[in-house]
Parts: sequence; C-alpha cells; structure tokens
Amino acid sequence: MLDASDPEFVLTRPEDMRSALFELTHPDSHILVRDAADREIAVLILGADKQTRQFFWRPRDYDGADFEQSDSMGLLSGTTFYFNATAYGGVQIRFRVQRPEVIHFDDGSAALMSAFPDRLARIQRRKMFRASMISSASRCSASWQPDPAKKPVGFSVRDISVDGVGLRAGLAVGELPASGAVMEGVELDFGELGKLSADLEVRNVYPVSGQPMGAPEAADDGEPKHVSLTGEPPVSHVGALFLNLNARQENWLQQVVWRLEKGAQRN
Repeated sequence: MLDASDPEFVLTRPEDMRSALFELTHPDSHILVRDAADREIAVLILGADKQTRQFFWRPRDYDGADFEQSDSMGLLSGTTFYFNATAYGGVQIRFRVQRPEVIHFDDGSAALMSAFPDRLARIQRRKMFRASMISSASRCSASWQPDPAKKPVGFSVRDISVDGVGLRAGLAVGELPASGAVMEGVELDFGELGKLSADLEVRNVYPVSGQPMGAPEAADDGEPKHVSLTGEPPVSHVGALFLNLNARQENWLQQVVWRLEKGAQRN
C-alpha cells in the first residue's frame, strides 16, 4: 500500500505544489474536503496563482452563495480542512489548509481562497492514463544515442503515460534493442511543453510494416537482413517503461500527458 508520508510522494516546492493543484482543476477530478468535525463535502478547485501562492475553490454544488452571509457548510468557521482528491488519471493528492478567505469575482460569484499548503502528498499510481498521439496535431519525438560515435536513433512518440511510452522507428526489429534491454539517456521532446531525459526498459518490440510479421531466421552470414513484403520501408514499434523517475519528474510528466490528451481531443 502506498504511504502518503513516504518522502517520495511529499512535495514542498511551491512550483511542484502548484502543478499538483493544477491537476485538480480537471473536471474529472474528484475532491473531498473534511473538517475537524468529520463533515465532508465535494468541492472544485478553480485555479492556482503561482505569484501569490494561493488557490481558489468552492463546493461542487455551488448555489451562488457569498459564503460570508450564508455559510451553511461551516467553511469559514472551521480551523483546518483536509483535502483528499483523486486527480485525472488516478493520482491521489492529499493536503490540509487553514480556514479560507472569501474572494468575489466581477460576475458576482464568490469563491474560497487558501494559501498553498506547507506540504502536499501526491501519490503516483502506476499504469496511468495513456495519451494517444495517433490523431493528435502534436508531434512529439525521441532520440537515443547508444554509441557516441554513431548518429542518434530517432523515434516518434505514439502514446505515453507516466508508466511508459510507445515509440515508432523507421528501422527493422533486428536493429532495435530487444525486450529487457535498458535504453539509457533517451531524450523525449514534447515541443513547447518541454523535454525529458529518461532511461527506458524495453518491454516489447514488434514490426508494424515493411517487414515480416514473424521473427526472421538467422542468415548464414550473421545478422538477418530486412526483407520488405510490400515494398515499404521498415517501421517498428518499441514499448518501454520509464525507469527511476522521481516524484517531481512524474508530476511534470503527468501534466504533459494531460495537455497532450486535451490537445488531441480538440482535433
């Protein structure tokens, strides 16, 4: 069982906590707030301000209350509130804050404002939601240079999650690392979203086109040669797991996965 007190999951840097709070603005997030009297309500997080280090929230069943005149839920009378949330994709986020303040918007609505917590537990579960790049306008790439004396191997990113990544390369299966191999220092480029350098453990490699669908027999003169059945150039898929990502890298990567998926949905 994952322990929220494990240092691996605890975030204390304001920029990391803001990223975690940003995850909770997704409409599919589920956020419960409990007070000292064990009363519990469902809430929405509206946004977070990195300059003031404050975030804005209100009950999910907001009825237009200004909170100051009508605070039936006791949100301004409690002293400490405990947030227990499941973000988009299954990440567990837990933290506590002191009594919030009220902020009014130009449209007449109101929200609650709290300072960033001193610490926040972001518990990363494996097998996370995977964003597909098949129909996305985003063009993400990767490169790997196993031998400094040779040209790097280029890949396109087919799909990605915090757990792993699917890559495509214009090479035959026999020219790529086999299952179980570790690809060190793979550079993943997500365009304007940023870059990540990571080690990958290959889990499967299979042909996509331009080569036999079965494993080729070894030739008498050594390595098997690529033979195209259709006249197309070879294309192969590499499925791999991320190795040794720390909590900060996982947090950042989850943001990238979410943004890539949102971009794909708009296209």
